[in-house]
Amino acid sequence: MSKEVRLSRRDFLRFSAITAIGAALAACAPATSTPAPTKPVAAPTATPKPAEPTKPPAPTATPVPKVAYKEAPMLAELVKAGKLPSVEQRLPQNPPVIKPHEKVGKYGGTWRLGVRGTPHYQVYGMLQGETLLHLSIGGLEILPNLVEKWEVKDAKVFTLYLRKGIKWSDGQPFTADDIIFWHDDIVSNKDLYPTYPVWLMAGADQPKAERLDDYTVRFTYTQVNPFFIRRAAIPFNEAYRARHYLKQFHAKYVDKAELDKKVAEKKFDSWAKLFLSEMSFDTSTGMPGLTAWDLDTYTPEGATHVRNPYYWKVDTEGNQLPYIDKVVTRMAANTAAAQMMVFSGEVDLQQFTPGQFPADTMILKKNEKMGNYHVIDVPISEANVFIFGFNMTHKDEGLRKIFRDKRFRMAMSLAINREDIRQLVYLGQPKEIRQAVALPHSPFYHEKAAKAFTEFDLKKANALLDEMGLTKKDAEGYRLRFDGTPLAITLEVMGHRDDFIDALGMMAKTWKEVGIRATVKPLDVTLYNTRMAGNEVDAGVDYTGTGLYPLLSPTRYIPVGAQNVWAPLWGLWYASKGKSGEEPPAEVKKQQELYDKALVTADEAEQKKLWAQIMDIHAENCFHMGICDRATVPIACSNKFRNVPAQGWDIDWTAGGTPTTNTCQYWIQE
Repeated sequence: MSKEVRLSRRDFLRFSAITAIGAALAACAPATSTPAPTKPVAAPTATPKPAEPTKPPAPTATPVPKVAYKEAPMLAELVKAGKLPSVEQRLPQNPPVIKPHEKVGKYGGTWRLGVRGTPHYQVYGMLQGETLLHLSIGGLEILPNLVEKWEVKDAKVFTLYLRKGIKWSDGQPFTADDIIFWHDDIVSNKDLYPTYPVWLMAGADQPKAERLDDYTVRFTYTQVNPFFIRRAAIPFNEAYRARHYLKQFHAKYVDKAELDKKVAEKKFDSWAKLFLSEMSFDTSTGMPGLTAWDLDTYTPEGATHVRNPYYWKVDTEGNQLPYIDKVVTRMAANTAAAQMMVFSGEVDLQQFTPGQFPADTMILKKNEKMGNYHVIDVPISEANVFIFGFNMTHKDEGLRKIFRDKRFRMAMSLAINREDIRQLVYLGQPKEIRQAVALPHSPFYHEKAAKAFTEFDLKKANALLDEMGLTKKDAEGYRLRFDGTPLAITLEVMGHRDDFIDALGMMAKTWKEVGIRATVKPLDVTLYNTRMAGNEVDAGVDYTGTGLYPLLSPTRYIPVGAQNVWAPLWGLWYASKGKSGEEPPAEVKKQQELYDKALVTADEAEQKKLWAQIMDIHAENCFHMGICDRATVPIACSNKFRNVPAQGWDIDWTAGGTPTTNTCQYWIQE
């Protein structure tokens, strides 16, 4: 075999496993004609009111010609050599049929990517990360995926029917056991997950997960969970792991002495750390996967993903996907280095790493001809360029008193020249000055909160600060705290985000005009997140999260989690059910109570009313601030890359991101 046709780290299969399951594979192999394809199932914007179980419509789609399945040449060689079962045996009974965006592709080639930071989590997200369900391009519809159909009863009982015959990348069957193992033995295990995944919860209610048979799983809640189906389709919410592989590292399934030996060999200090390392989609080269490409080698400097011979999707002519043989990543030291990789033609299709902001768009477009690529402008439905907040749970009582006075927050918002930031930092590409609330095209948009205190008015800002009693100043004209000491605020920020740093610098400059001394302090992102969660910052910025469905990810909008720059202890109090953190004031507790109600409300109209009440409170208090909407994100795409949509998709994770384009159908035209 040539060097190019590499076997995976498991040599694409384990010979003993193939021998053991050969009969089963033959028994479930489809006929040579292709199966009936499936059609996207429309996603309801809200779960129906309690009624009889609901079912998705009968699946239909573009017909697949009645021809034998086909496969990549490198896999055909392995089949011929007796090292791999036939493609009919490797595919499920009814594989999803992916209609190519332009045309049926050709097999072969390498997809080259640049990465920044470790682990390379964005790579897995780009390479067709598979969830139980799948979002359509743009994120509006919910489609079948690993789950072929589903039923919902009273918005409390969710029965999921898995696609029969899907196999892990080592040839072992994917079944309900892999979902139950993930739920019962991983995310419900306190050694592995101290807190239960928020996306699975309905308020404080955790579901019961049941295995009904090999291919049927049921999640049952005691109260309404209107978001379960949509959340099960969002990238990174993979509700499964390979039980047959991972149980060898789990304390429930392995003798303690044997497990302790494995822990020592891998130089970990607990079985939990060993297990979490082995189950990582980003870094584990041992765990079988379900994605189009399997992680083969990994180092902080780069990684290789190879074709999954058991990938379970086909195109409209019965060709097993993916078309591309392998994916190779290489570390870029910084954004400029990543852009040079694009200019020199060293990467093929790239998101975020070469930049994601207007200045990056201009630079990337300017060099399209040189690098033989083109830039795709992709919307990102985040709520704002960032969310800024003063830490109202600050350990310093003097700062806490100032920050908790809403007149201070209002004044500081009025003293931001948002138009200058929109023009100078974001080159005028964002369309609207606004606060960090849901986007105008979201059903949860709130006009009053979006526009509250966004005008640039230094006179009004000064008046509010004077009204507070912050009238004493030092020799330089900076205001003093109530105890007579200097009022100096450090604005902490992620060091890799130049736009955040520049915007905060401009904010600090205009705040000087109202007598507030502010200093910008860039930090390593890990240190910044640690300080933010640890209640250590004076003030800072964070990503805003989704601008489409804020109820899916509200921790930045309202304090329902510790990852909250403006009130981390209030968020911790809520998340811990009052066991940790700090009890918030009445208006914030009211927001949390309204959020709890929204989480168990099936009717979207009622959800919108509850969210509007949450935002009414925010509009009156200006708990946090934004600048403007986000401009499109530049996606650098090689001119050799085919089947990549030029429009229609949304790069935000709650809208499905790159996987909605079905990266498995990309191909390289030499």
